Amino acid sequence: MSQNDEILEKLQQLLSHKKSTSYYASKLGISEEEVEELKKELKTKPANYYYQVGPLDLNPNTTFSSTTVDVEKGTMTSALEVDFEPKTVEDLAKLHKIDLTRYKISNYWSKLKSNGKFTSSVFCTSKKKADYTPEDFSKFLENWTPKTISLEGIVYSSSTEKEVVDVELNIADFHLAKKTFGGDNLDSKAFDYYLTVAKLVEKIKQNYNIRKLVFPISNDFFHTDTYQNTTTNGTPQDVVAWYDEEYEKGFDILANSINFLVTQADQVEVILVQGNHDRTKGFFVAHALEKFFSYTVPEEKLKFQRHHSVTKFTVLGDTFIGYHHGNSTKLEGLPLIFASSPDSAPYFGLAKYREVHTGDKHHYMAKEINGSGVRVQQMPSLSGTDRWHADNGFINQVRAALALVYHPKKGKIAEFEERI
Repeated sequence: MSQNDEILEKLQQLLSHKKSTSYYASKLGISEEEVEELKKELKTKPANYYYQVGPLDLNPNTTFSSTTVDVEKGTMTSALEVDFEPKTVEDLAKLHKIDLTRYKISNYWSKLKSNGKFTSSVFCTSKKKADYTPEDFSKFLENWTPKTISLEGIVYSSSTEKEVVDVELNIADFHLAKKTFGGDNLDSKAFDYYLTVAKLVEKIKQNYNIRKLVFPISNDFFHTDTYQNTTTNGTPQDVVAWYDEEYEKGFDILANSINFLVTQADQVEVILVQGNHDRTKGFFVAHALEKFFSYTVPEEKLKFQRHHSVTKFTVLGDTFIGYHHGNSTKLEGLPLIFASSPDSAPYFGLAKYREVHTGDKHHYMAKEINGSGVRVQQMPSLSGTDRWHADNGFINQVRAALALVYHPKKGKIAEFEERI
């Protein structure tokens, strides 16, 4: 395989991650311009494009060798002419140079030829989740090290003349395991979430440089809270996955999203906003995420607010922002709650601009409460329509998530929306 073919194969595998051009360039050790050229080259290939691999120089007893890797199908075939007949999977893997951590040998053939040599052929497929064993995981842990994240701040170029701003990226009421009429599953929902995060960040960075990024989580991110697949208060739910599957997939989604966000801003603050569907599960995942990142990202780079209170707040420049799921109180009463709470009252009083952000209702709404200057903004949801919403006529809400942009002195100056 030529060096160019190797890079093409690696790029085609990386493209499934749905990352930025700079990410691919970093992983491949080439420039972004070279990545764009390679992407153009890939587009000229047929859909089932594969790489033909030439002689592998396995050992002196090998007369010829040929290997074919089909990247799209996740298969590999290899044929060799050797002086002996391999008997075990380990012998075949060593002879054909098969990485058993990535592939499993599905079929193999051995034939004695008239010249006294053997033709050895194997057909391999990429390992799926069910193919991995505890032994595979043990071997993985032997060489595993925690992923390190660059702590260098974003370098702002004066030539771009972009304003430095703070951002809130709010994906409320995701309801990961909810069974919808659209046939969503955990993987399709994860793809929607990752794409939404990436698109919103891309829109912001095209116009601004990000100082601090606030990332509210929970807010009914999970659809259920118990192993009986009910909400926190015991209401049964229609689901596409059991409680443990939803939690594990949810942790991966949030961990990967946070891992991406800390590379896009100087500081990230993750704020737990407990919902009525996932109050305890939301706390558990926030706790796990904080412990997970404490080993790789310092507190000045990534902070968590995860205490048990259903109200949280942050301050971005001259703007106070309070958080509440919005399920257990009237929206008109929320400003007074933050204005009178001992924890938030001093910050609420000193702020020039005041906002409260909620979820729960799955549709967008913003209003200024009784001329007080306090704006309450109800966030939309990416979640599709399930049986309960259809039965009650809630079927036409716009599926979306928001990124809100705050100037240190002027308050909110922009709002970006990503719809699915």
